[in-house]
Amino acid sequence: MKIRVNKNQQQINFKTQVWTIIEIAKEKANSGYNRFSYPIPRNQGVCTYSLIAEVEKQTEKSVYGGPRCIKNGVIDFSISD
Repeated sequence: MKIRVNKNQQQINFKTQVWTIIEIAKEKANSGYNRFSYPIPRNQGVCTYSLIAEVEKQTEKSVYGGPRCIKNGVIDFSISD
């Protein structure tokens, strides 16, 4: 039996993670927060740095990570004004 990785599912997981982070950022911004943390996705085929880059791209860098935003199993995002 040959086992193959479903690349389409990995892409779906990646996009889901990106939009989840963006929705959290919207909620936090509406509540007046300018920072929030998001747990690093594990065992889903999602590269953490690619995830940060895509969130920054989709939000036109209004939500950003930074070089030292990954620590203790979470990603610390900031929201610009």
